[in-house]
Amino acid sequence: MLSQNLESIIPQLEDLTRSLFPEILKIYRNPKSKANHKKDGSPVTAADMYAHKAIIKFLAKNFSDIPVVSEESFAQKGYKPAKEFWIIDPIDGTKEFVNKSDEFTTNIALIQNGKSVLGVVGAPAFDSVWSGIAGQPRKANKKNFKPRKILRVVTSKSHRTVIDTAFLSYLDKRGKRLKIITKGSSLKICTLAEKKGDIYPRFGPTSEWDIAAGEAIIRYAGGEVLNINGERLTYNDKENFLNPFFIASSNKILAKKVTTIMRKIS
Repeated sequence: MLSQNLESIIPQLEDLTRSLFPEILKIYRNPKSKANHKKDGSPVTAADMYAHKAIIKFLAKNFSDIPVVSEESFAQKGYKPAKEFWIIDPIDGTKEFVNKSDEFTTNIALIQNGKSVLGVVGAPAFDSVWSGIAGQPRKANKKNFKPRKILRVVTSKSHRTVIDTAFLSYLDKRGKRLKIITKGSSLKICTLAEKKGDIYPRFGPTSEWDIAAGEAIIRYAGGEVLNINGERLTYNDKENFLNPFFIASSNKILAKKVTTIMRKIS
């Protein structure tokens, strides 16, 4: 396992993340920059590949004994599960990147024994970086949770499923006042970490590199990410790198309550 103290790694990864911003934004703002498409039909840009190579190079130099899983180079065939590994999404929200919405991020997370323990997310267009260590919460939630009069629901800007619609309808029919906040990429999780939203229910497909960094950050901020059975997410223990349905919340008690609703809807 990593010999360095996790707190000492955070500043290194924050500096790395910020160092990526100028070139990513240069590509983003270049009117001649175009997206290609991978075999699965998802878009990939020069920014994805630039960030991928830069992050891989940094991790290989500074943490050579820890394997790296990246969205842009991962091949399920032949991959050997590891107790400790980095998992990265060089550009999370490539659709937002292509659509020029500014809401794309870079994600770097460290997985140990199937759990996300450290995460750093950067938003180049907003010049912002979020980080956190999952086992060392910055804030403890109050034991006596009081529901908000208006529930702030963070949803995806580019992905909305019929189950998402059914979930919102379920809350609405039971008299819950809702405020819908749409965000792209890991900005959904970062919105919760900043206490600017309450829940982010995810009923659509996501990969582990989409959520790993955000999970560490939200847990550091006193929140939680649970599957619909009320359990924390696990990594690299399935036949693929797909996540189950989950709920992310700025409050641990609220997260537990919402999983009950999610089971009814799904």
